[in-house]
Amino acid sequence: MKVKANCLPAVPPKLALSIIFISSLCCINSWNGSFVFDDSPAILNNPDVSPPESSSLSPQSSPPPSASISLIRVLKKLIKNDFWGNKLTHKQSHRSYRPFTVLTFIIQRWLRGSLNPIDFHIFNLILHTFACLIFYYLLLRLLDKTARHLAFYVATLFAVHPIHCEAVAGIVGRADILCAIFVWLSVLFYNRCIYEKKLIILIKNLLMCVLCITYAMLCKEIGITAIGICYAYDLTIVHKKNLYDIITILKKESIKDIIEKNKYKCLVRIVLLLTCGLLLAIRFNLMGYSAPSFQPVDNPSSFINNVFMRYLNYQYIWSLNLWLLICPLWLSFDWSMGCVPLINTFELRLLPVILLWLIFGIFFVKYFLNQKTYRDHRYVSMGLCMMIIPFLPASNLFFTVGFVLAERTLYLPSAGYCFVVVIGFQKLSRRFYKSRMPLIMYTVLVITWFTRSWMRSDQWRSEHTLFRSGLSVCPLNAKVHYNVAKNAADSGNITLAETEYLEALRLNPQYAQAMNNLGNLLNNQKRYQQAKDLLTRAVGLQPDFAAAWMNLGIVLAALRQFNESKNCYEKSLSYRRNCPDCFYNLGLLYLEQKMYPRAMEAWTETLRLDKKHRRAWINTIRILDDMGKQEKALREGEKAKKILPDDATIRLNIANILGKLERFEKAEAEFKRAAELGPTNPTIFTNLGVLYHRWHKLEKAKEMYAKALEINPNAQSAKNNMKKLENLIRKQKFKGL
Repeated sequence: MKVKANCLPAVPPKLALSIIFISSLCCINSWNGSFVFDDSPAILNNPDVSPPESSSLSPQSSPPPSASISLIRVLKKLIKNDFWGNKLTHKQSHRSYRPFTVLTFIIQRWLRGSLNPIDFHIFNLILHTFACLIFYYLLLRLLDKTARHLAFYVATLFAVHPIHCEAVAGIVGRADILCAIFVWLSVLFYNRCIYEKKLIILIKNLLMCVLCITYAMLCKEIGITAIGICYAYDLTIVHKKNLYDIITILKKESIKDIIEKNKYKCLVRIVLLLTCGLLLAIRFNLMGYSAPSFQPVDNPSSFINNVFMRYLNYQYIWSLNLWLLICPLWLSFDWSMGCVPLINTFELRLLPVILLWLIFGIFFVKYFLNQKTYRDHRYVSMGLCMMIIPFLPASNLFFTVGFVLAERTLYLPSAGYCFVVVIGFQKLSRRFYKSRMPLIMYTVLVITWFTRSWMRSDQWRSEHTLFRSGLSVCPLNAKVHYNVAKNAADSGNITLAETEYLEALRLNPQYAQAMNNLGNLLNNQKRYQQAKDLLTRAVGLQPDFAAAWMNLGIVLAALRQFNESKNCYEKSLSYRRNCPDCFYNLGLLYLEQKMYPRAMEAWTETLRLDKKHRRAWINTIRILDDMGKQEKALREGEKAKKILPDDATIRLNIANILGKLERFEKAEAEFKRAAELGPTNPTIFTNLGVLYHRWHKLEKAKEMYAKALEINPNAQSAKNNMKKLENLIRKQKFKGL
């Protein structure tokens, strides 16, 4: 096909790399963001990334002495655990197996010695930049010499696409970025296999291709689609064929003849096909040959009984995905529940479905079934394959997924979309070769998308701004209201939290998680009966909801329904045996009933599961003191100090016991250290005053009581002790007279 000279202008390689690099920084606003949304379960609460025995959120923390041993132990768990740290074979596991991605989280934590969100965000930004540059290099190899200048335009458009904000600004999106990098590397090695004539080098590149595909799959499940992209590249770019050509060849020649003509190339394709089968077999084996189970709130379309309406809803969701690629204006961190209402009858929302099939029908006929294969036709076909093939695992066609729509799953497909768009701009520039309008349109698009990405990445810096942004896009999404409420509760805005939880329940009356959290909120306000009703409904809707059973037990204990409370705790532990908080609350129940040995047993189990459970340590020390076992209490206190050296309350309790035993000097040292750690706690100074009072250091006692009253003028204990002290001082002065 003859190409007109006036088209999208070529850009020098060094300038192209510089522009792509700068463009890839469109999400840099998120560099100093926090852990938000899915980052908490995937990193903060993931036992593989942050083991309870050595977890720390302080950037100043240093790695424990046994860091290397812990790392080896965690690496062994990676083989059997999913992305969230649960066993793959567990019935509640989502079966998301991404050990290579989790490994990057573990290494970052191990190197720093803590979980610093800034480190994770910066690394994501670096990975995105690297992905853009790798994609640019891939395009240079993929395109003909006369079209190689288009690589810059495609890579730049890909770098600034706002659909990438979730993958780049959300730390869990690292799985998609890493997967994309290894997918493109696999295509590069496949390219070398196809054009290599030496068998040894061919095998070497083939092994590297297989290895990259394996790594891509270990970063995220969609990595397996790299094989499909390699085949599409082989067919459309290398052999310049389309579907019509394949049908024609198969009619004229047998499979045996084709293999004999292309021995080495067919060997490469067969090895890749076998690799695909082997990887899938291993993947299903790790899953225990069982599919994950999801709730209707996760993906409502999958629970429609009518097969026709179910797939109609799937197609509507596909059209929404395409629209987000075309016009990424409305972006949300979550699209579940009421964000995309179900189509239950024939309505106007069927129009996008019709348009979707009309567009792809035209593309299919023109580019896949056309007898004449032009260069641009091949590029459009390749772009469509790069867009559609990676999207197939998220399409619900082969298996049900646990989401309605997830923007980060479009990271890899967006590359194909950008490819098709740039070919469109190239065609426009040829048609209007005397006008600069196509280039101006492209530039405006890049600037617009860069600005949108810049603004969107800023919203991902904190949960407050992220959840608030979701309300404007999905006001009918109960999960968005739930997350706004949760964030408000964590910030201390109880009124807003209650309002948003109620709104979430109005939109979805069967939202068990919202009932659980609202029940907790009401329990903290001592509205026990309302809390009990909500939590009872929650466990009725979701019988295996361990946290709700535990919280119901707490409420029943507050209502002094001890037997029912105990039954709830036992029910919770039957679903989640290794829950330290449940054992702790069970210990409180026994304490309330003055069953001290049983309480001690419960707290011992708590500390076995979580050595840093400070409340369990504090209560253990106190109950031993109350039982008259001061020496044992002090021994437990010494253990607690080693594990939690900076806890003021633990030292306060140790100091109180030492004071009772009249070991005044040691008690004074513990009180002073506690005061350093908790300088705003009036109880520490009041109790230190009591120590001096007993020690007959009356002036120092008066000074400590005054300090306590300075912190809290309403501290009744300090007031009473101060009066007693002043009376004692007056009596001593009177006797002296």
